Amino acid sequence: MSTTLEMLAASDQPTSRGAAALIEAGYPRSTSLEALTPGSVTRTLAETFSRELAKVQEQLGEVYESAFVDTATGESLQVLVDGLCPRRACWWRFFRSRG
Repeated sequence: MSTTLEMLAASDQPTSRGAAALIEAGYPRSTSLEALTPGSVTRTLAETFSRELAKVQEQLGEVYESAFVDTATGESLQVLVDGLCPRRACWWRFFRSRG
Protein backbone atom coordinates (compact mmCIF):
# COMPACT_ATOMS: atom_id res chain seq x y z
CA MET A 1 0.00 0.00 0.00
CA SER A 2 1.45 3.34 -0.99
CA THR A 3 1.38 6.47 1.14
CA THR A 4 -0.97 9.20 -0.01
CA LEU A 5 -1.11 12.92 0.70
CA GLU A 6 -4.15 12.35 2.91
CA MET A 7 -2.34 9.74 5.03
CA LEU A 8 0.73 11.97 5.32
CA ALA A 9 -1.37 15.01 6.31
CA ALA A 10 -3.02 13.00 9.09
CA SER A 11 0.31 11.80 10.52
CA ASP A 12 2.54 13.38 13.18
CA GLN A 13 5.50 13.62 10.81
CA PRO A 14 7.16 16.98 10.15
CA THR A 15 5.90 16.82 6.57
CA SER A 16 2.22 16.63 7.57
CA ARG A 17 1.73 20.40 7.34
CA GLY A 18 3.20 20.47 3.85
CA ALA A 19 0.95 17.63 2.74
CA ALA A 20 -2.11 19.39 4.16
CA ALA A 21 -1.15 22.58 2.33
CA LEU A 22 -0.73 20.68 -0.94
CA ILE A 23 -4.24 19.25 -0.50
CA GLU A 24 -5.58 22.77 0.11
CA ALA A 25 -3.73 23.97 -3.00
CA GLY A 26 -5.73 21.53 -5.11
CA TYR A 27 -3.75 18.30 -5.24
CA PRO A 28 -6.01 15.23 -4.99
CA ARG A 29 -6.06 13.59 -1.56
CA SER A 30 -5.27 10.26 -3.18
CA THR A 31 -1.98 11.45 -4.70
CA SER A 32 0.51 8.65 -4.11
CA LEU A 33 3.90 9.42 -2.61
CA GLU A 34 6.00 6.42 -3.60
CA ALA A 35 9.40 7.89 -2.87
CA LEU A 36 9.42 9.01 0.76
CA THR A 37 12.84 7.61 1.49
CA PRO A 38 15.37 10.00 3.03
CA GLY A 39 16.94 12.15 0.34
CA SER A 40 14.18 11.67 -2.23
CA VAL A 41 12.96 14.72 -4.11
CA THR A 42 9.36 14.25 -2.96
CA ARG A 43 10.29 14.02 0.70
CA THR A 44 12.75 16.92 0.47
CA LEU A 45 10.15 19.18 -1.15
CA ALA A 46 7.45 18.25 1.36
CA GLU A 47 9.77 18.78 4.35
CA THR A 48 11.12 22.05 3.00
CA PHE A 49 7.64 23.34 2.30
CA SER A 50 6.41 22.36 5.76
CA ARG A 51 9.37 24.04 7.50
CA GLU A 52 8.86 27.27 5.59
CA LEU A 53 5.13 27.15 6.24
CA ALA A 54 5.79 26.72 9.97
CA LYS A 55 8.11 29.76 9.94
CA VAL A 56 5.52 31.90 8.17
CA GLN A 57 2.79 30.78 10.57
CA GLU A 58 5.00 31.66 13.54
CA GLN A 59 5.75 35.10 12.11
CA LEU A 60 2.06 35.73 11.41
CA GLY A 61 1.28 34.71 14.99
CA GLU A 62 3.79 37.26 16.26
CA VAL A 63 2.27 39.96 14.04
CA TYR A 64 -1.20 39.08 15.32
CA GLU A 65 -0.08 39.18 18.96
CA SER A 66 1.66 42.53 18.45
CA ALA A 67 -1.67 44.13 17.54
CA PHE A 68 -2.94 43.95 21.13
CA VAL A 69 -1.73 46.03 24.09
CA ASP A 70 -1.86 42.99 26.39
CA THR A 71 0.51 40.90 24.26
CA ALA A 72 2.58 43.47 22.34
CA THR A 73 6.25 43.98 23.23
CA GLY A 74 9.05 46.32 22.25
CA GLU A 75 8.51 48.57 19.27
CA SER A 76 5.02 47.17 18.61
CA LEU A 77 3.92 48.22 22.09
CA GLN A 78 5.39 51.69 21.59
CA VAL A 79 3.48 52.11 18.32
CA LEU A 80 0.23 51.02 19.99
CA VAL A 81 0.71 53.36 22.97
CA ASP A 82 1.56 56.29 20.69
CA GLY A 83 -1.67 55.60 18.82
CA LEU A 84 -3.70 55.59 22.03
CA CYS A 85 -2.13 58.78 23.41
CA PRO A 86 -1.58 61.14 20.50
CA ARG A 87 0.64 64.12 21.12
CA ARG A 88 -1.07 67.40 21.87
CA ALA A 89 -1.78 69.63 18.92
CA CYS A 90 0.45 72.66 18.30
CA TRP A 91 -2.36 75.06 19.13
CA TRP A 92 -2.51 73.79 22.71
CA ARG A 93 0.62 75.72 23.72
CA PHE A 94 -1.10 79.06 22.92
CA PHE A 95 -3.87 78.38 25.43
CA ARG A 96 -1.45 77.18 28.08
CA SER A 97 0.62 80.40 27.98
CA ARG A 98 -2.49 82.55 28.58
CA GLY A 99 -3.11 80.83 31.84
